[in-house]
Amino acid sequence: MTETKEYPLPTVHMNGTSKEMLYKGNIHILQAINELEKSISKCEFHGRDYYVQDTDPHSYGTYNTALKERQKHFKNIQAFKDYIEKHLEHIDSQ
Repeated sequence: MTETKEYPLPTVHMNGTSKEMLYKGNIHILQAINELEKSISKCEFHGRDYYVQDTDPHSYGTYNTALKERQKHFKNIQAFKDYIEKHLEHIDSQ
């Protein structure tokens, strides 16, 4: 799991954005992230698409590098999702 770092969360107040708008905006982001995760899971990602780039077609070196890169970006998406969920929890508690 990604290490949690402290960061500012919005405060609902009279002169700021309404609670409803803050909540809806973050819900919209969360829905988009969920759609992105769904799209990623449906995207074909297979070693056969990378082996031709290796000098040894049985090594899967290029595929493993590509997989590691994809996993890195997916972890970043998960971290952003956690960030948005914390916003929603905080906004809802006010």
